Amino acid sequence: MMNNYLVPVSFLLDEEKRQLILTWSDEHESLHNWETLRWACPCAWCAGEGGQPGMLQSRKSLTSEETTLANLQPVGRYGLTPIWEDGHKTGIYTFEKLRAMCECDECKKNASQAERYPKR
Repeated sequence: MMNNYLVPVSFLLDEEKRQLILTWSDEHESLHNWETLRWACPCAWCAGEGGQPGMLQSRKSLTSEETTLANLQPVGRYGLTPIWEDGHKTGIYTFEKLRAMCECDECKKNASQAERYPKR
């Protein structure tokens, strides 16, 4: 579980590796593949709402424009909105969600261990 005081303090858009690197207040650097982020977009258009499926549920692939991260915009004190090259900018990713989605080796290892040895 993420502590409430953990917030991103800086970000880097790594165009070569097509990943977002967030540096957190505890100095952890989380890695986020752009395409993985776009597939996880929580907005109503992408993820659906009210029992209606989102547009991502009927897609098998995304275009380069849809998966190229152009910028990030802060939302209050709780999240970030990616601005994608195709103009999409309605998904709000909470800090908690972003931290949980970290794809660094350390976090992947911890997630794998948690799956193997669930708390009872």
